Amino acid sequence: MTQADLNNNQPLDNNADNKQISPAQTHHLSKNATRYVNEHLEGVSYEQQPVVSPLEVDEFASKIAKVYEKVRRIIDWKEENIIRRTAIERILKRTLLSELSGLGQSSLDADKLTEPLVLEMMRSGYFAPGRVSKNKIPLAKNSLTKYIYILNNSPLAQRNNSLKIKERVNFFNWILEIAACEIEEILEPAFKENALINFMTTTLYQRARVIPREKMTDEEILVQVYIAVHRSLFSLDEPIIIYNLIKYYYPKWFEEDAQFIDDFSQNIQDIKQKMENDLDHKYGREFFKLCDRYDAAFLILGDVMKEIETEIEVKEKLSQKSKLFELIETVYNRRRSTLKRRLYRSAIYSTLSIFVAGIVSFAIFEGPVAQFVGDGFSLFALFIDLVVPSALMFLLVITIKPPGNKNLSRVKEEVLKIMYSIADNEIYEIHLEKKKNWLVSTVFSLLSMTGGVIGAYAVYMIFKVAGVPWTSIYVDTVNVAMVVFAAMVIRHKAQELTIQEEGGIITMLLDFFYLPLARLGQWFSQKWKEYNIVSVFFSALIDSPFSMLIGIIEDWRSFLRDRRSEIH
Repeated sequence: MTQADLNNNQPLDNNADNKQISPAQTHHLSKNATRYVNEHLEGVSYEQQPVVSPLEVDEFASKIAKVYEKVRRIIDWKEENIIRRTAIERILKRTLLSELSGLGQSSLDADKLTEPLVLEMMRSGYFAPGRVSKNKIPLAKNSLTKYIYILNNSPLAQRNNSLKIKERVNFFNWILEIAACEIEEILEPAFKENALINFMTTTLYQRARVIPREKMTDEEILVQVYIAVHRSLFSLDEPIIIYNLIKYYYPKWFEEDAQFIDDFSQNIQDIKQKMENDLDHKYGREFFKLCDRYDAAFLILGDVMKEIETEIEVKEKLSQKSKLFELIETVYNRRRSTLKRRLYRSAIYSTLSIFVAGIVSFAIFEGPVAQFVGDGFSLFALFIDLVVPSALMFLLVITIKPPGNKNLSRVKEEVLKIMYSIADNEIYEIHLEKKKNWLVSTVFSLLSMTGGVIGAYAVYMIFKVAGVPWTSIYVDTVNVAMVVFAAMVIRHKAQELTIQEEGGIITMLLDFFYLPLARLGQWFSQKWKEYNIVSVFFSALIDSPFSMLIGIIEDWRSFLRDRRSEIH
């Protein structure tokens, strides 16, 4: 397999030929659905191929590394769908400290970094034993070489430019996060997930009607649908979306074209700005609302296809509506039954993460500052300071309810529409210029602001009554706002099966108080990312020694095995 084979994320041409299964064979499958089925079966075929020359790691060292990764997940909680890629990012970013020194040429070396990176990922349990071939190492090395070239030669990376250390760190992070996406895809391509993204993008793009039409070009509409599908279907974050947009805009990305990579490096500032403009498009929210409404049907369809392994099963299970409905009901109930368990796990990890962050914040900032101004913590104040944010996160997540009983029939109906040709003429209107009643909008804005102020003041008073020092009250209030934002993200993820949201009076009251706080928390979270130099130094200081220890353990056990083999 070449790197070009991995470039399967670009939205497909509507006139592409179907080579495996024709619509006639599957009776009523639409053209888009037929293409999706073919791509899915290609993914099945790839997964069933035997791994040639699989890489191996020491079992004992792997057990220790897995324990460490579990601890890291508590400290640095992430959504499950980006945990593996985040680990790759962390390994790459360890090298960032040497880059910040500004001494000499880049110390990043793909030959030295690639194989240790892959082996560390295997030891940590992110790839199943025996599933990564040694043949993937050269592909990953070539990929990393490309990103290192960009880091060394782009204008934003030159050490004699006027960028401050924060901007340099953020640019290096931006590049390495994209590199981590490509390395993950090389080591374990997500054929099935990418096929579903392509299918949903093509389907909604064909059915979307923008009003007024002249406000956006065809490519703008396609790109905005593509971005919204990533965000709604799998809750994918910016690095993976940017990586896929690069593949869409630059088909030569996987070709070993030195001139192209040099041109890309020199124009990186404009490219980065273009990607950010696409992600922050002024009409992006409207496309997200469209995708968010219909993503449940595509998600369930993806689960249905996981039950299908051959062309024969496609004919048997997708050709008749009754059999398709049976499959939909099976996978729907399975996902619905695991939803509460997945949310509970998210609640546990996120709560522990916030609790640990609170302890660290108290140890290195809040406690010393409070002592300095002569206003220390009582035991009760410390208890409230640490427990309130964690308890709030736990309660917000654990009280999420799964969708109601009527939702299943809606899912079945939508799956039928996207799989068969019965809804080819259905149009989803996206109104870009909505008529607004300025008086009503002003009243609602004031009411929302009032709810936010009341919510923030209530949080403030809890800490004040508990005797938390004034130096920490404001920090804690901001922390609670960020907690509410994180909880709202999890709550939205819980709507993955919902076609039409059904909110009651309690939900409306919660939104009245929490949504303004969540927006404030979102703003602070985004600002914190701009100063992620702190996390870079922390990761380097913690990860590097542990990584060296694991390497020493593995080398020592290898040495002992060699010595034992000498004894006959």
